[in-house]
Amino acid sequence: MGQVGPLLLLVLLTSHEGAAMDLTLLADLRLTDPQRFFLTCVSGEPGAGRGLDVWDPPLLLEKDDRIVRAFPPRQPLHSTRNGSRHITLRGFSQPSDLVGVFSCIGGTGARRTRVIYVHNSPGAHLLPEKVTHTVNAGDTATLSARVRTEKQVDVIWKSNGSYFYTLDWHEARDGKFTMQLPNLRASDGGIYSATYLQGNPLASAFFRVIVRGCSAGRWGPGCAKDCPSCLHGGICHDQNGECVCPPGFTGTRCEQACREGRFGQGCQQQCPGASRCRGLTFCLPDPYGCSCGAGWGGTQSQEACAPGWFGASCYLQCRCQNGGTCDRFTGCVCPSGWHGEHCEKSDRIPEIVNMASELDFNMGAKPVVSCAATGNPPPVRGSMQLQRPDGTIFMPSKAIMEVDKTTSEFQVPPVSPTDSGLWECRVSTSGGQDSRHFRVNIKVPPVPMDPPRLLARLSRQLVVSPLVPFSGDGPISSVRLRYRPLDSSAAWSTIVVDPSENVTLMNLRPQTGYEVLVQLSRPGEGGEGKWGPASVMATDCLEPTLRPRLEDWHVEAPDQLQVTWSLPAGPGPLVGDGFLLHLWDPAARGQELYKNVTSLQARAATLSGLVPGTFYQLEARLYHCTRLGPASQPARVLLPPTGPPAPRLLRAQALSDSAIRLTWQRPEARAGAIAKYIVELQAVGGSGEPLWVDTEGAEDTSTIIHSLNASTRYHFRVRASAQGPGDWSDVAEESTLGNGLESEGPAQQSRGASPGLDRQLVLAIVGSVSATCLTILAALLALVCIRKSCLHRRRTFTYQSGSGEETVLQFSSGTLTLTRRPKPQPEPLSYPVLEWEDITFEDLIGEGNFGQVLRAMIKKDGLQMNAAVKMLKEFASENDHRDFAGELEVLCKLGHHPNIINLLGACENRGYLYIAIEYAPYGNLLDFLRKSRVLETDPAFAHEHGTASTLTSQQLLRFASDVSKGMQYLSEKQFIHRDLAARNVLVGENLASKIADFGLSRGEEVYVKKTVGRLPVRWMAIESLNYSVYTTKSDVWSFGVLLWEIVSLGGTPYCGMTCAELYEKLPQGYRMEQPRNCDDEVYELMRQCWRDRPYERPTFAQISLQLGRMLEARKAYVNMALFENFIYAGIDAHAEEA
Repeated sequence: MGQVGPLLLLVLLTSHEGAAMDLTLLADLRLTDPQRFFLTCVSGEPGAGRGLDVWDPPLLLEKDDRIVRAFPPRQPLHSTRNGSRHITLRGFSQPSDLVGVFSCIGGTGARRTRVIYVHNSPGAHLLPEKVTHTVNAGDTATLSARVRTEKQVDVIWKSNGSYFYTLDWHEARDGKFTMQLPNLRASDGGIYSATYLQGNPLASAFFRVIVRGCSAGRWGPGCAKDCPSCLHGGICHDQNGECVCPPGFTGTRCEQACREGRFGQGCQQQCPGASRCRGLTFCLPDPYGCSCGAGWGGTQSQEACAPGWFGASCYLQCRCQNGGTCDRFTGCVCPSGWHGEHCEKSDRIPEIVNMASELDFNMGAKPVVSCAATGNPPPVRGSMQLQRPDGTIFMPSKAIMEVDKTTSEFQVPPVSPTDSGLWECRVSTSGGQDSRHFRVNIKVPPVPMDPPRLLARLSRQLVVSPLVPFSGDGPISSVRLRYRPLDSSAAWSTIVVDPSENVTLMNLRPQTGYEVLVQLSRPGEGGEGKWGPASVMATDCLEPTLRPRLEDWHVEAPDQLQVTWSLPAGPGPLVGDGFLLHLWDPAARGQELYKNVTSLQARAATLSGLVPGTFYQLEARLYHCTRLGPASQPARVLLPPTGPPAPRLLRAQALSDSAIRLTWQRPEARAGAIAKYIVELQAVGGSGEPLWVDTEGAEDTSTIIHSLNASTRYHFRVRASAQGPGDWSDVAEESTLGNGLESEGPAQQSRGASPGLDRQLVLAIVGSVSATCLTILAALLALVCIRKSCLHRRRTFTYQSGSGEETVLQFSSGTLTLTRRPKPQPEPLSYPVLEWEDITFEDLIGEGNFGQVLRAMIKKDGLQMNAAVKMLKEFASENDHRDFAGELEVLCKLGHHPNIINLLGACENRGYLYIAIEYAPYGNLLDFLRKSRVLETDPAFAHEHGTASTLTSQQLLRFASDVSKGMQYLSEKQFIHRDLAARNVLVGENLASKIADFGLSRGEEVYVKKTVGRLPVRWMAIESLNYSVYTTKSDVWSFGVLLWEIVSLGGTPYCGMTCAELYEKLPQGYRMEQPRNCDDEVYELMRQCWRDRPYERPTFAQISLQLGRMLEARKAYVNMALFENFIYAGIDAHAEEA
């Protein structure tokens, strides 16, 4: 084999990228009985069957009914697999099942390959003379339908199922109807048919027309490249330039014949049985199509080739010369001393071999061109020449002689753009001469037009985007980056980096400017371009390392908080400019406050503008320049709520020597529903603490104060309490009756009466409190007894369902039973029990129409842990109770998995069920994605760092991968989620995604919804919308929508469309468009999830594998760079609830 230097090797390697798979679809036409007929698809890819193909999806073999529609089969077709590279389709029951289009699909991405087979009925009225017709762009295809059943009826012609021409029945010639298709384009390809007018469509003659995208002998973008000379009926692929060889031949130009009975790109596949491929139809990737095997022809592939003919379908003629004999499988068998396709070449005549048709050289490079030749006598160094387009002749600098060839190497001086064009290699010996032309393209090395871009900076690191716009030619094979400090004459530091990833420069000096340059290279010798313009980047300040400690905090005013902190001792000098206090509302209601304390000596600060009645999280940290140190341990702070305004017009009136009536009016403005009123009273001039008395009713605006001292003057004030106590009213004074005082007027009180009042009042209050305590104690003892007895019996709740059955929910010592009354023996379900006393509720996390979730601290197995506790509201419906208990059932049956929200335990208290699940500190995925839209929340940060999100592509893909693993676990457990969406995925520790909300889940392979309720229409599969049928494959559809939500950072699916429009457009093929920041491979995965037919959608196992491969590739599948005119996907909260 000739050597043409490293560049040719690269060309040969890269030319294979995007090539079609070695895929063959076989049909045995000898099996006329439909019940015995089968189709087989095999792959001969390197590594198949040896564990090297684990990342490729398995082959898919199916019937395509979109064009040729037959009667539905009596039973579904079924496929069987023999490994990942062999699949067989069986289950045909009637002849009509066989007629139509079948396809085999394999590979992914650029190598995704589809092989198509068209099956005609042997008993059809019209039969195709030749099924597959492959033509070049601009050529004419001639379709010929042979008449098997003669009718005096016109023949109609269709293209892809659509009528386009009619032939009069008189136009038949020699028992055939012929159709000319002139000047064809690639879009004209497809399935054509000829049918008698008003005849059975399944009795038609079906053809397959394949139109190459280029004219004859050309391939590539713009059809600018020359095809190799494909031998033995091989066809040049119009996209990659490779020869697609017919069955029975192999080699880069199909020059080698396989042994009889073998096929495939490496002749590694063997025809089944001892038939030597008789009766088999072979279908290969386009543009080849289908044909008989080598040595066989006829409509049923069972006729041996006639003398002088050979190859696939016997289309090739031997025309052997110089005594060669014709073999119907391989062609001419040449006698000694001769070779060639027709034995036309003498072994003495030299021949140039293995010469590439096109080479790329970099401008200024000194390439070495290799040229190999055979012959007898063998060529020597002086017998070979290389000629440049301007006529310059080069002689070999070296010749390597082997047994079967001689390879000469030509040292070429530095090339320039004028050297582009056709070069020629020539050989001349006493046996004759030969020459071969090849095209040389001179490429200009790339040079950056812009300096490298700074993405982020730390004190000792700079994150740089090295790939910038460039002049010259690509592709970019490598990037060199060099840098040094501005303030020194130090030597340059140089690193070679991956062009597809950002670069982090490490071990730099803090607060130092650096000069950074980039050099780009393309493949081949001399591919290094010049250094681009420099960029000056500065590292940031040192990050503070000390963690402050919060010491104390207290409320100074309804909206103010006083905070104090301390700093531990640390090694070395203190690094920092001040402190940053951060106060925020964990319930995400928009309450957030930062306080910048600019003094390093300060240890206290006041935070103002807070909202009373709010639970806050508080933390403190040091800052230095723009760098933040570690945060203190967060503290939970409750700012007491403010109550209603003061009641109005407080009046006091003495009723007796021991009672005074108080009246007032309600506050003018309410701060929530008033829970009660609090009355404060104190004897005028008294030395004791004031006494408080609560009213019995929230609506009361009067009360009578008893047990007062006679002839004593008191002052009173009153306030309302809602979420907290409100402001006090104005003071009112009044005296009790006695010593001749009238009720109309208050009596004056002497100071000497005060001690008596205090003693009597204290005795009265102590007596009252003692009686109350005894009553409470007795009630508690009774409750304890009742609770002990309840622990030994089962609590049963009955709800009447819409079907007339009663759903029974029973709780007993960790056992939940879900049943219907008619079933005699319900199966109990055990769950981990939590004691009511071991749950400490903290704050509300979220709530819906019928339920709420509270954060709590629970004690389980002797350990304290955070939990989220779910409960229903009092007015929840029967269906809500049933779904809630069903969710507990699902959680129990699912068990533990890292990517689902796991059950911690359940508790029943006073007839209500409480379910404790894992606590996810970052909330639901939908809100988490929307909060990452940094262009909306912090535009300055977004533009400075050139990013649209605080999340990276890897993190977003990790969310999707985690969900796919959780859903794979659910599907393996045969559970259908039915409501998979970003809002129902929680983000836990280390940003792990966990599937939640199993209230609609069903442990069935197929579930048909029969009840009426609100539906998540924008996430539902077509079959669920139309027929209320749910399967794991409908969850796959929902996963595709969730993947779109992740890529769009929480956008609303089908934003701008109503649910009615979705019902109309989805069955018509409408799907959401590809987000601009989404890689084609990710969008293709979405489209696979949204296929019409559920069985065509991938399994969660396949989805998980694909996402795992993307994560390992470390490619930016989701582009978060802030490109020009970047716009986030729309959000319509109202539409999401529709």
